[in-house]
Amino acid sequence: MNYNAQKFDKNEYELQSLGSETKKEALLAPVAPKQTTSLATYSLIIFIAIGVKVIQPLTIANAKNEDGSYRFNESTMVLLVEIVKLIFCTCVFAIQYKNTEDDSKSELHNLPFKMSLHFLVPALLYAASNTLVYYGISYINPGLFHVFGNIRILIAGILYRFMMGKKQSDLQWLSLILIACGAVLSSPAPEHANSSDNYLMGLLLLSLMSVCSTSASIYTEKYFKKTQKLSIFYQNIILYLYGILVNTFVVVFLKSEEKGAFDGFDQSGFMVLAAQSAMGVSLSFIFKYLDNIVYVISLTVAMLITAVISMMFFDLDPTYEFFSSMAVITIGIYIFYRSKLFEKFGIQDLVY
Repeated sequence: MNYNAQKFDKNEYELQSLGSETKKEALLAPVAPKQTTSLATYSLIIFIAIGVKVIQPLTIANAKNEDGSYRFNESTMVLLVEIVKLIFCTCVFAIQYKNTEDDSKSELHNLPFKMSLHFLVPALLYAASNTLVYYGISYINPGLFHVFGNIRILIAGILYRFMMGKKQSDLQWLSLILIACGAVLSSPAPEHANSSDNYLMGLLLLSLMSVCSTSASIYTEKYFKKTQKLSIFYQNIILYLYGILVNTFVVVFLKSEEKGAFDGFDQSGFMVLAAQSAMGVSLSFIFKYLDNIVYVISLTVAMLITAVISMMFFDLDPTYEFFSSMAVITIGIYIFYRSKLFEKFGIQDLVY
């Protein structure tokens, strides 16, 4: 059976496995053929993704006070990030819409309201994830944040298996165990931590953040590609509108008694705002035009770069355990995505 036939059979099977309502939505959704991405665009997206993933935890760590708290209100920061992303995507979409031929303009925003409600789910998950990241980094340094954060790959493997019905091979499950072991190995022992309770709390919050972030990423990728023909900027507009709705509720009903909504927004706060906004927009391009392997590659490279910077400017202790954990995680990631890497870059696998 050739590749196109296999692809057709797979799509037909997936459609038949859906419920009647979901199947109806899938048939009515404005789906376009999968777009090819040029090498220049591919490289640019990877470069930007790595850059923002390196900058994000560093800017957040730089905005901390000596006691680990932040000078700004975390809930307000999450809301402002959504607003900045919405403004940016609205402006770019307006330019894109103006420069599109009249016959094709409707295709850029042809999204039924019922279908748009699917974006409310990742909006809720991203709101939780983007809030937890501030509390997590308040307890740990940005280098450990990236290394332990690779546990999200294990979470993704489990979620893809039970939520999306995608099976992993025995070798992939072994690699997931390696990644989990590497994440645990990166966790500081009590004698190496300034406060073992604080570090454990940071790792717990980071684990919760990883669950929310990974779930949101899977859901977003699914519906970004299901509505492939829409403008990515319009898709983002819908996602960010729901995000603003959710985060406004958080700011209004979970007011901080210690900080006002807009207290403490100094230069470091605006750097966090810019980094978080850039990361959100750049990831949306990966989810729509590339795939999860690109995201993982960017995370791995960002982990290594952030570790070096954290050793130079933050309190990351370059211990044997930390370097071992990075090596174990890198090997685990390679094993898990080996076949996809070979397929993507046209490498012939050796068969014995």
